[in-house]
Amino acid sequence: MPPMRRRAGTAARLVVAFAVALAAAGCGSGGDGDGDGDGGTPTRSAAVLEPACPAPTAPPPQISADLINQRMATSKLPAWQAADIGASARLSDGRLVWVFGDTVRTSSFNPRIVANSMLISSGDCVSQVRTPGDGPVIPDVSNGVVLWPMSVVVLPPVGEAAGTDVQDVLVVLCARTQRGGSGGDLDFAFLGTSAAVFTVAGDGGVPQLQKVIEITPDDSAKDQVNWGAAATLHGDWYYAYGTRLPDEPGVFGRELYVARAPVDDPGNQDKWRFWDGSHWGKAQGDAVATLPAVGGVSQTLSVSHVDGQYVAVSKRDGDLGDFVYIWTAPTPAGPWTARQGVAAPSGVDTGELEYAPLAHPEVPLTDGRLLVSISRNTTDFQQLMDDPEVGRPVFVEVERP
Repeated sequence: MPPMRRRAGTAARLVVAFAVALAAAGCGSGGDGDGDGDGGTPTRSAAVLEPACPAPTAPPPQISADLINQRMATSKLPAWQAADIGASARLSDGRLVWVFGDTVRTSSFNPRIVANSMLISSGDCVSQVRTPGDGPVIPDVSNGVVLWPMSVVVLPPVGEAAGTDVQDVLVVLCARTQRGGSGGDLDFAFLGTSAAVFTVAGDGGVPQLQKVIEITPDDSAKDQVNWGAAATLHGDWYYAYGTRLPDEPGVFGRELYVARAPVDDPGNQDKWRFWDGSHWGKAQGDAVATLPAVGGVSQTLSVSHVDGQYVAVSKRDGDLGDFVYIWTAPTPAGPWTARQGVAAPSGVDTGELEYAPLAHPEVPLTDGRLLVSISRNTTDFQQLMDDPEVGRPVFVEVERP
């Protein structure tokens, strides 16, 4: 497959911005989030957890998808009634962090829908991350331009944060998205990628937003790479994946790209590498797709290291597909082998949408299978407001690769 060529200036900016975002892991403690680093928007957050869920004192319990769905159906969190995506990672104290896109709240909130939210879970306890003013946990860029989380990783504190009370650094890669005026389900446009950096101080600490950094500049091109569509850690490396929808009639799947940086020095732009088809090269403009668009993935997916191999979970040929697929590979860049999983009808004919499946290997299941969430929504907006449960993710189990 020929390499995807990008302008040199754009490629250089991407590497620099990724480096700045991850260097922000050392921007300060887990306090009020008073950031002032280079290239990013400083933020000030005094987030709280409601209710306050303590860090677990025992190993994570082994559970089932059915049990999680039961708990999801009975959730009464006022600031989280429904949401999509739900990428997850485990904090060093054993709690789980979940980041979501568009989130429905109870009618006591104005507005009822915000662009993103975060939950922290510990055993049976689930906390909402509440911010001053009860807005999204990652503020909107501007009127009509929002940040939809795509992936989250937990990094150790590096740089200035090393040796402080910071225990974890969360890097949430987001789709910077222009909402349309019609309010339709597909009335939005991807502009670029931003990174939100949170710090967590001590066991049971509250994620505090430190900085939001623009990774790629605003670009109206529909065939640009959506960097941050998935991210994972394994060994000494942090891997960031990108998806790209080519400008080809009748193609709904996306190509898959990958870049990496060392976990212990992610802020060093000289150490970022892109897979060019044969090795990890410095030039982002020489990156090639590790999966083609035909038979490819959705805009957002998950990639994890599971049982000695890399596992990608998505729909095949994009979210219009009707099944969850699992791809496996011996390396983070492939070669990928696809296997059909459980049914997840797109719902374009019924108005009951199922999309963006993501794996959660950090949640152990009693039967040893792999936990997968599937985002749900409805084209009937009033139904969503009246019965938000229709917009909550559903959890399923698939065979481990």
